[in-house]
Amino acid sequence: MKLVVKFAATDGKVTTATFDRASGSVESDDGRKGTYAREGNVLKFFGDQNFSVTMQTEVPANPSAGFTTPYTTSMGTAGTLTIVSVG
Repeated sequence: MKLVVKFAATDGKVTTATFDRASGSVESDDGRKGTYAREGNVLKFFGDQNFSVTMQTEVPANPSAGFTTPYTTSMGTAGTLTIVSVG
């Protein structure tokens, strides 16, 4: 399953990332690549940058497009995460 997720930060920066659940890989629209691990409502990213994203609400095991939740990161940013598509 692949999820396309939009991260809209409170500072106005928007990043879209494609998560491949089968391989555990992630690639952002600005070219950053890596892997991720999910632990409850926390996503840990490893690769071009190492950081974590804590979501206010845990993403369901089988999410649908339109799911939205606020988030904070280990880099001190915050915003809203939205699932754009599931495929």
